[in-house]
Amino acid sequence: MNETPLYETHPSGRSLWQRYRVYSDRIEIQAWFRFHTYVIPSDQILGVEVRPPLVFADLFRGKNLAFAFPLKLDWVDLFRNVALHRQSGFMRHLRFTPNDAKKFVAACETMLNRRK
Repeated sequence: MNETPLYETHPSGRSLWQRYRVYSDRIEIQAWFRFHTYVIPSDQILGVEVRPPLVFADLFRGKNLAFAFPLKLDWVDLFRNVALHRQSGFMRHLRFTPNDAKKFVAACETMLNRRK
């Protein structure tokens, strides 16, 4: 897999020094705490969007309970973040903080449009 990512974050304190990459067919989350790269294929992604800080406040912004209490991969309660909804898995709702959430979501939308 020597493919160039559509978007790649660089490790920083706000992402707890993790890397997030969007490829043409998947998202990769390189987590330092498990020394593992998690791969989410594009066909498993139901939705991706930019969300404001304070994740639990999404209950008051018209989102459901599962959306407001996701698996938080970094400092999502302090920064604008990305909400990822997966089709299956232990935790179907993930939140993380790439360097530029809008560009990350735009790259994801490009990936998902190619899938169609």
